[in-house]
Amino acid sequence: MPLKHVLISHFIDDLYQVTTVPERFHVYENYINGLGFDGATYTFFPNVLWEFNNSFSPIFLHTQEYPIAFLKHYAEASFHECDFTIRVGNTLRLDKVSPLPKALDWREHEKAGLVSKDENRVILVAREQYGIRNALTIPTQRPEAGIGGMSVISSEKDTYFQHLKQENIDTLLRCTQVFHDISFSSSRSFSIFAQPFLQTLKPKEIQILRHLALGYPLKQIGQGISYRYAANMLDELRARMGGITKDKLMYLIGQLHLLDLI
Repeated sequence: MPLKHVLISHFIDDLYQVTTVPERFHVYENYINGLGFDGATYTFFPNVLWEFNNSFSPIFLHTQEYPIAFLKHYAEASFHECDFTIRVGNTLRLDKVSPLPKALDWREHEKAGLVSKDENRVILVAREQYGIRNALTIPTQRPEAGIGGMSVISSEKDTYFQHLKQENIDTLLRCTQVFHDISFSSSRSFSIFAQPFLQTLKPKEIQILRHLALGYPLKQIGQGISYRYAANMLDELRARMGGITKDKLMYLIGQLHLLDLI
């Protein structure tokens, strides 16, 4: 079906009327609901976190009607380790040549046997326990930066959902990419998705990292923290991150603008 140009024009105007990512996501929610979809989640998994053995579960922005219980189940069961959309995204991240797919239809991949047994279990849990009968995951970010995507869901059965998809796919793709481009024009915007890492930091670790990020040597830490204590704590943090070097740890802090959020 052709693009709904008037709708897209209004959508862009409304995105620019607000300033924060959550506000723009709410605008997106209103428009996809108008197209007939039930809800959506958006997430971004920065490349720098993949260097730490994919140990952090993704953080999701979600619309009001999205089954939040599924996201909780997803996190508790570490479903990100067997999510076919993340696998596809990671393959593209490593490939760096193949183009991004326009959309990944969960049901089509399931029917075609393109998912593993564990990956299929995630889809079944979403459908049978949380009413997500059908979903499309739309990649939005080039692999060199990380894996980003919007998952748009529907409780409609297969036949009606395919009709809904065919009628709106081009408009949905354009709206999704526009949301991404406007909301995440700065790499700093992606720092909100680094919360899994932030939540692992202790207050004194944050204090030490902030000191180092400002360019001061560890021997001048002060602030009631001895050099030996700070050095030991930094070693423990690097060990938790898979034995990375101090330089690599500071690269992570800088890439994700983590200390700007604390």
